[in-house]
Amino acid sequence: MNSTINDSLRLVAMKLTSKKRNNDNRSTERGAALLTVLLVATLLLAAGGALLLTTSMATTLAVDSSAEGQAYYSAEAGVNSTLNVLRGAVPSNPAGTPATFRNAADNPTLGNWLNYDGNMGGSSVVTLGNAPSLGYAVTLSDPDSKPAGSQPDRLLLQVTGYGPKGAKKQMEVMVDRFAFYYSAISTILLRGADDGTVMSDFAIGDSNSKTYSGHDNATAKAIPAIGVTNVNDYNLVAGVIDSSKSTTVTGSAQVQQFGNAQLPSYLQSADQARLLLTNLQYTATTMGRYFTSTPASYGDSSNPLVTFVDGDCTLESGAGLLIVTGTLTTKGNPSFNGLIMVLGNGTLTRDGGGNGAAEGAIMMAKFARSWPALENGQPHPFLPPSYDTSGGGSSTIQLDSNEINRALNLTGPRVVAIREH
Repeated sequence: MNSTINDSLRLVAMKLTSKKRNNDNRSTERGAALLTVLLVATLLLAAGGALLLTTSMATTLAVDSSAEGQAYYSAEAGVNSTLNVLRGAVPSNPAGTPATFRNAADNPTLGNWLNYDGNMGGSSVVTLGNAPSLGYAVTLSDPDSKPAGSQPDRLLLQVTGYGPKGAKKQMEVMVDRFAFYYSAISTILLRGADDGTVMSDFAIGDSNSKTYSGHDNATAKAIPAIGVTNVNDYNLVAGVIDSSKSTTVTGSAQVQQFGNAQLPSYLQSADQARLLLTNLQYTATTMGRYFTSTPASYGDSSNPLVTFVDGDCTLESGAGLLIVTGTLTTKGNPSFNGLIMVLGNGTLTRDGGGNGAAEGAIMMAKFARSWPALENGQPHPFLPPSYDTSGGGSSTIQLDSNEINRALNLTGPRVVAIREH
């Protein structure tokens, strides 16, 4: 009995000694849990701080981006306002100064037309009505340095837009004076067939006195009265002029043949001519001057108009820029001041007698504007035009560069390049 008790006491003592020995071996591990908790807490605090910093930066960037966006829209507003001025839609102050390219280049901030009523970034600006923190400033220049008194062909617009928090955006825009250019090389230009096929009809009238003149009404220069583009048309026209008894044809030459490189770019290939017609149709449509038959008015000298007739029409009088894709028939006492473009069907004819006068220039070319799908990929070149004014009555067709420029001005300026910086 005593032996059993003693064995139990020894066993308990051994266990206590072993436990003490184990505790003594782990004395260096005391506080490890605390360090672990501190490390984890530090990592969590760092992550939270980074999140707070990122959120703060994102908020700041969003605010700055919004300010820059507002500055960008201010610059756009400046570009649009400048174009409105150049289109003549904004009266000058004081009144009486037309917004020609020359006057605009001589007044580079457009202060005669725009109201600089604020100051931003140390510069005078035009503020945007209900948003006094937004504005723009404009500077114009003539990149070609045309001499004083002559009209620049293009202007370089530099527009700075201002927004909140000192935000600034700059735009540069190159603007051409015309939607397209036409410097007459002959009073009547007949773009011939690419394959040299002679014109189907050419008559300048022999029953009454008619005059075709390449002497410029506006200047002292003279150009050929009639221009053609292939030798067969040249021989035809020259023969008709020689055989006429009552028609006077004058200029630097009665008729001259021009090479392809001498023509306007849009008469050098039928594809370019088609593109020009498409662009002019769009321009006329935006101006409410697109028609599919004879319009009520072609304008007059005091109010010249752009007129695009997609089809046949009859002309008695008018002024401005006339584009006809079908057959143009003149009747009565036909008179027109400006530029006539018979492009597409390329046919002009005179109906009946009467007297008339045209001052400016006439351009003609025949080509297909569309074709069946099965002809896609096939060439669709220039074809022979037709010009017949053999109807009775007298008439005068004379070059006038001022009337041509007035006609070209009607389409308004054209933006040809734009960049942000």
